[in-house]
Amino acid sequence: MKEIMSANVIILNRFMMKKMLDIFQAAKQFNGSTYLYCRNRAVDAANLPKLVSFLLTLEPGTAVKIIAEGENVQEHLDGIQKICTSELSILRKSEKRFLNTSETFQI
Repeated sequence: MKEIMSANVIILNRFMMKKMLDIFQAAKQFNGSTYLYCRNRAVDAANLPKLVSFLLTLEPGTAVKIIAEGENVQEHLDGIQKICTSELSILRKSEKRFLNTSETFQI
């Protein structure tokens, strides 16, 4: 069953290209979707050009929400957070939500 979870994080340092590529590769290998959201702007982490431009424009101290939708979401979110350990500080993890596949929403 599909589920959706998110984690709020604060950017402590600017991202290095290696970390951006690690996030991109994790998003591509995940059986679902991964989005980063900040200041009314959402970006698909599986789209490398948009991900890079999004992460390069973030200032230290900025709050970002990581949203994951699919199967084994908890494991995927933990992996993304592990990749970003030196770059991010975790604020809060949200409750797990199950998606009704007959409903759709736009991010």
